[in-house]
Amino acid sequence: MKIRWLRVALLNLFLAAVLGATLRLAFVVELEWMNFRYVLHAHSHVAMLGWAYLGLFALLAHYFLPIEAQQSRWLSVLFWMTQVSVAGMLLTFPVMGYAGPSITFSTLHVLFSYAFVWYFWRKLPVSTAFSHRFVRAAILFMVVSTLALWATAPIILFQLKGSALYYASIQFFLHFQFNGWFLFAILGLFFKYAERRGVALPSKIGGRFFSLLVVSCVLTYALAVAWSNPLPVVYWINSAGVLLQLAAALLFIKLVWPIRKQLSLPGWGGFLIKLAFVCFVGKIAMQSVVAVPVIAEAAYTIRNYVIGFIHLILLGAVTPFLIGFAARQQLLASGILPRIGITLFLIGFAGSKLILFLQGTLFWASIGFMPYYYEGLFAISLLLPIGIGLLLLGQIWLKDGRKLENHQR
Repeated sequence: MKIRWLRVALLNLFLAAVLGATLRLAFVVELEWMNFRYVLHAHSHVAMLGWAYLGLFALLAHYFLPIEAQQSRWLSVLFWMTQVSVAGMLLTFPVMGYAGPSITFSTLHVLFSYAFVWYFWRKLPVSTAFSHRFVRAAILFMVVSTLALWATAPIILFQLKGSALYYASIQFFLHFQFNGWFLFAILGLFFKYAERRGVALPSKIGGRFFSLLVVSCVLTYALAVAWSNPLPVVYWINSAGVLLQLAAALLFIKLVWPIRKQLSLPGWGGFLIKLAFVCFVGKIAMQSVVAVPVIAEAAYTIRNYVIGFIHLILLGAVTPFLIGFAARQQLLASGILPRIGITLFLIGFAGSKLILFLQGTLFWASIGFMPYYYEGLFAISLLLPIGIGLLLLGQIWLKDGRKLENHQR
């Protein structure tokens, strides 16, 4: 069942990547049939809610819930109902943007996520394990992030769409999804893997790491609202948050480095997990730089930096971890086709981020555009859907779990 769920999540990632490449193409040739903003909404919703959310749904259920809870028909129905809401967003957003049908499907997804939280929290075994602490925090951050979505309805009703309050609510949702729900969930999965291997985690260092990461996640939301409230106190709150986050990153390295050999992460799955945490630490290092107010201003005003940073989390940390972790758990095949696909995906990711950040720096320096910037960005971005497509094709011929297990061996 989890294998099928992961294939569906990967299909969503492929479709999101196709939409992303189409958005890049719109800067190279004129696409009169396409409303850029509408397709952008579809791209972001399918990537976050169709890929990251459903991928975590499958892996958290598989790794944290008892067997009888995993095999519950209710949980299976909930997954497929959630996927229907994703398909609805995929079909409606490109055509009408935010309208009645697309908002309905988005609302259904939120309600289904609450149902998952209710079920997961009830069935999660009582434990003081380090991994359970992170997973509970991830679930809470996910619920907290959705509060902003309910706030947007009255904001729009009172004709405040486009106001500072409206964008602050959107940024609230995105911030606690990426820096709360997604990152805490993958850390929970990682520490659960370590615990199952009998690796002893220093509780004192681990507790400090958890506490610092939670507090910093809350404080760094300040940067998201700094553009509309550029007050010194807002910058100082963000600076405190990123410094605490940097301290958390150092504790994470101190926590993991001595036990790296015990974790045993060989193969392409292990490589992807390691890459995910390199990007995780890199993300924190980048945020630490914005503790300087003048750099913080550039970080939220230059769109290339904003897009590059979001992709660094979703495509650099979350996606490699989910794919690598699934491969290590024998939920994804690791033949030649998936390996080629992952290689192309990583080249596309690294190349597109390099171009985005370099162009953003040129804007900051008032130098202007790189030669063939849009053409180069589109060309390298094509590797993302091609790579995910090959990874997905490598899974299709596997009919059941037994064949997958034999293939992994």
